Amino acid sequence: MRQLGPTFAAEVQGMPIHGDVSPELLVEFVSLLHRYRVLIVPETRVEPQALVAFSRRLGPLEIHNRVENTLPSCPEIFCVGNVERDGMKASFSRGVEQWHADSSFRATPSDASLFYGEIVPLEGTDTMFADATAAWRMLDKDLQRRGDGLHAVHSLETLGQWNRRQNPDRPMNADNLPTRFPPVRQPLVRVHPVTGAKSLYLCPAVTSHIEGLEPEASEALIQTLIEHTTTDRFVYTHRWRQGDLVIWDNRAVLHTASLFDHTRYQRLMYRTTVAGGAPALSDG
Repeated sequence: MRQLGPTFAAEVQGMPIHGDVSPELLVEFVSLLHRYRVLIVPETRVEPQALVAFSRRLGPLEIHNRVENTLPSCPEIFCVGNVERDGMKASFSRGVEQWHADSSFRATPSDASLFYGEIVPLEGTDTMFADATAAWRMLDKDLQRRGDGLHAVHSLETLGQWNRRQNPDRPMNADNLPTRFPPVRQPLVRVHPVTGAKSLYLCPAVTSHIEGLEPEASEALIQTLIEHTTTDRFVYTHRWRQGDLVIWDNRAVLHTASLFDHTRYQRLMYRTTVAGGAPALSDG
């Protein structure tokens, strides 16, 4: 095991993703996730069913709201990229992705995500992670006092508006907007249920506003906090290799992705998402 980022993220060798995992080894793995917040299992080869089985050891799995982009044989897997095959069409966006934590629009956001490189282009598609825990710890005390106790409203409708600006040809109902997932309020500063550490919970493309602030003040505070959280000292950039599996704690980090030349390369990533309040991720 070796640390990769300046304050977080570690590579873990020898984790048997495709086979049985003893309870003791699973506890050790989850403890490492709590400690490093992002774990990389490098260049493993895992079939979809095995990925789902391992993910379930971490807790119940979400079914993504865009079911048309899930893997028909394993609906727990959300497919990301520009590949269509065997009745599957991966979710693809040509626009720049905002920093976010997965499923922040749910009343109980996800605990963790697992992302597997099935088809990895020769260049591009890096995933950047921001250590929102260290960023909070090193935030100016006045900003800590301003942010702690505030709540932001997270909305799929806001995300849909963002996506349509990035992809003007995207259908109006592509994200199943407000019907299944009405707007929810989330704390601007989260407390990790296991470690007790605070972190900044920032998802600009999903956030309509911060409660109690005028629109300009709300936007300015989010921008200030994002700029702080995503400085180099808090960021680890993962350059994908075929078969990499990356697991991250959505309660402690943010992530985003770089673009790739979709006219030259194919990309296909499999994502499983551990639902909020998962027992295995709360028993550290």
